[in-house]
Amino acid sequence: MAETLSITLAQLNQNVGDIAGNASRMLEVRAKAGKTDLVAFPEMQLIGYPPEDLVLKPALVERAAAEMERLALATGDGGPALLVGSVFVRDGALHNGVALLDGGRVTATRFKHELPNYGTFDEMRLFTPGPLPEPVMFRGAMLGLPVCEDIWHPDVCRHLADFGAGLFVCINGSPYEIDKDVLRIDEIARRRAVDTGIPMAYLNRVGGQDELVFDGGSFVINGDGSLAVQIPDNESEPAHVLMREIAAQGAWKDKLASAARPARHSVNYYYDLLKPLCARVDIWRTTYHHVIAGGSSGVVEWFKGSALRPYLQRLEEAEKAAFCARYEQAVAGAYPVFDDGTVLLPFPRLFFVARRG
Repeated sequence: MAETLSITLAQLNQNVGDIAGNASRMLEVRAKAGKTDLVAFPEMQLIGYPPEDLVLKPALVERAAAEMERLALATGDGGPALLVGSVFVRDGALHNGVALLDGGRVTATRFKHELPNYGTFDEMRLFTPGPLPEPVMFRGAMLGLPVCEDIWHPDVCRHLADFGAGLFVCINGSPYEIDKDVLRIDEIARRRAVDTGIPMAYLNRVGGQDELVFDGGSFVINGDGSLAVQIPDNESEPAHVLMREIAAQGAWKDKLASAARPARHSVNYYYDLLKPLCARVDIWRTTYHHVIAGGSSGVVEWFKGSALRPYLQRLEEAEKAAFCARYEQAVAGAYPVFDDGTVLLPFPRLFFVARRG
């Protein structure tokens, strides 16, 4: 497998049925992506999701194929490849799938194997399930390309692992529910990663379609199940302040001098970035609460795979134990424990809605 591979996860909104417009926005993102190897887009980003009965119209499928070719031709300039979700017809069957575009052509397609047919999903009526997919060779790396529901069951990821996948890039159209982000990470992606030993980049979309809201929440999971990347807005919470204070005060302070995550941009930064591109920007901040079992020790275990990781990976085993013990003691004074032994851990997030006019 390649030693390094740069992937841009384009967590975007989309307009269902505006195929040319969606394709043009993808090309705009590609133009701004810089020296990345691959720009990945959410499930069915080309035609919009969920498309419902629009996908039963042959004209839509034909237009999607034409725009896919336009996107493929754009990759002939030697810049980033594209990973694009769309609808495909093979041997008369309609599939939900993903195409890898590189060097001016479509180099691979893979079709969704597990079709959801519950809640808001109606895919078994619209699509034919694809076969168990095999990995795709891309610039020296073997990529497994499961699509959304494919990772909610073990078969697809195990099959990809058996055939040599070294990284999963999973595109999704996953609507918001209460605690859905915890479910995606802890109950789904982490299980697939630990089961196979293969890291996963999980890409979701933002925005809304009819009654559905897509909350983004994209992330990367390491092969050992630890959380590698997520975009929080909680650096001012006690759990994070205490990490920084303990890192700066202990005997390990020199080792940990540059371990803290870079400061997040301010709300003003995002407003200035979005306002010239749209007619209206709405911004709000909300907080949901993780229910953590095990009191302060449960909080420490929760953060070991995410915010604590940059600190702990620089320490020897004895130092790790001392750091975690001191951190647990500090956390115990910052978060009350309920009678059942649980802690409510606040997790603030910023939301942006930009309207084009």
